[in-house]
Amino acid sequence: MDIYSYHHFIFMRLLFPLIPCLLLFLLPLSLSYNLLPLCHQQERVALMQFKDSFIIQNNSYCEYSTTEVASWKIDGNNTNCCAWDGVECNQDTGHVIALNLWFSCLYGSITSNSSLFLLLYLQNLTLANNDFNHSQIPSKIGNLSSLTYLDLSDSQFSGQIPSEIQYLSKLSYLRLHSSFDDLYTESLTSLVQNLTNLKSLFFYGINISSTVPESLANLSSLQILSLIDCGLYGQFPSRIFHLPHLQGLYLLANEDLTGHLPEFHTNSPLKYLILDDTNFSGNLPASIGNLNSLTYFYIQNCNFSGTIPNSFSNLTQLTSLGLRNNMIHGSLPIPPPSLGIYLVSNNSFTGRISPFICNMSSPEVLDLSHNYLSGLIHPCMGNLSQSLTTLVLRSNNLGNTIPKTWPKGCSLKMIDLSQNQLQGHLPRSLANCTELEYLRVSSNQFSDTSPFWLGTLQHLKILDLHSNGFYGAIRSPETNYTFPNLCIIDLSHNHFSGNLPAGYFAQWDAMKSIGAKGLHYMQGYWDYYSIIITIKGVELEYKKIQDDLRVIDFSCNRFEGDIPEILGNLEGLHALNLSNNDFTSHIPSSFANLTQLESLDLSRNKLFRKIPPEFLPQMLSRNSQVI
Repeated sequence: MDIYSYHHFIFMRLLFPLIPCLLLFLLPLSLSYNLLPLCHQQERVALMQFKDSFIIQNNSYCEYSTTEVASWKIDGNNTNCCAWDGVECNQDTGHVIALNLWFSCLYGSITSNSSLFLLLYLQNLTLANNDFNHSQIPSKIGNLSSLTYLDLSDSQFSGQIPSEIQYLSKLSYLRLHSSFDDLYTESLTSLVQNLTNLKSLFFYGINISSTVPESLANLSSLQILSLIDCGLYGQFPSRIFHLPHLQGLYLLANEDLTGHLPEFHTNSPLKYLILDDTNFSGNLPASIGNLNSLTYFYIQNCNFSGTIPNSFSNLTQLTSLGLRNNMIHGSLPIPPPSLGIYLVSNNSFTGRISPFICNMSSPEVLDLSHNYLSGLIHPCMGNLSQSLTTLVLRSNNLGNTIPKTWPKGCSLKMIDLSQNQLQGHLPRSLANCTELEYLRVSSNQFSDTSPFWLGTLQHLKILDLHSNGFYGAIRSPETNYTFPNLCIIDLSHNHFSGNLPAGYFAQWDAMKSIGAKGLHYMQGYWDYYSIIITIKGVELEYKKIQDDLRVIDFSCNRFEGDIPEILGNLEGLHALNLSNNDFTSHIPSSFANLTQLESLDLSRNKLFRKIPPEFLPQMLSRNSQVI
């Protein structure tokens, strides 16, 4: 996920709970009245001129348009603009007071001569999600002095944000969002310091490139402050944390913004505190327990250290916690029952996983990876799987066996238990996790026969069992649908033996087709899937896996007999590693079908024939490696 896509994903997910609040501003537009007021002729003309200044796009993207501007017409019974889609008028005066053209597929430029600025009674203006062709926000926006709500986000505006916005003294909601840093302001201070009625300020991708002005702490009505990916730097004013009505503070993706968490007052209204990808540091204060309304707390990819204070247990409303990639040590924070997202990877947490984790009522994502946790995986984690979609415990010191019971109705899509000291068998009840796409248990001490029964998992894309003690023969499938969506399988560095049954590969449909090229990646509920695989003799870590990547690694086992001809049917393969086994006979001529193959390693076997002549030219033409 590129940096923009990642933060857009986080932005949408973390602001989603606020949508009901934001819709309150737009609610009047959805109301129907038994008796609509009659609009003023000059305003009707202004609206028609505004409509006619744009091309209304008609493409697949616009199939889901929310406002039918094209329906605005002055004919027949349609002359009352107060009845037009996206328009609201004052019930008493008939003046247009709200224009909601969100996602209306408008294309063109807005200039200061636009008839829009003749609608002097406008209180609500929403032009989000259109295409204004990189035109500048006109300075005449400052003439709409009655505006209380202004949303110009995601509409392809560019250039400097007009300073005239400062004259909109009644404004309570302001949202500007630029996808490509096309919008900038030379002074955030002068832009907002007079907006004393402001309750919600959303800037995303706006090039501010300055320190955060202390004067923001004077906006005493502020409830939501969102300054995401704005190039902010310097010390964040701690007084802003203490704004009396502040419910949401979003500062993510300002990598040069420094600061620390202050001593929080009792009864703070703060619900959403999001500081991901900033340079905030220091310890979490004991007074964080005073934030008893906090529901979202994200400080990922920062420089926080110290331990989790005991008062953290006071955060009983917490539903989403992100502490990843810091330097926090000590015991894991005990999650309240309300917690659904629990992300604490890449810290220095030690000790056992508390059984209190079993008290989470409806967990969705649990990532404790890359810490120093020891002990066992509590048996209750299997029971959590009915709501849990993602379980990542990779790279700890966890031992013993994994939970034996994974009930029917298991919702897991991703399980990663790799790089621990786990032993025993893979429980067959994992087959109840019918939505599973990713199973990684590599680099443990499992000792078990071939888990052929995993083939019944119709959605499984990635299976990584390498570096364990799995043994015995690979059994033929018991059903006609075995691993139909498998893209990557790594059984290397185990003790598998015997022949490879041809029927085992018959239903590997995803490997038979050549995937569409493009930068699309395999993604779980929360993160992109990642894996370590060996290609061309080099161990590579894929932090993102392209959708079309197909890999088989059966190296360093005791397989014997012929290499099955049917492997040549897996035409989507990019890498095939069968090295360090006891295969005999010849290289199948069917390998000539493997037109996507970039790496073929058959070394350290007992093959006695040369590479098929029809196969070698295509390998050389792609600069592929044959060992």
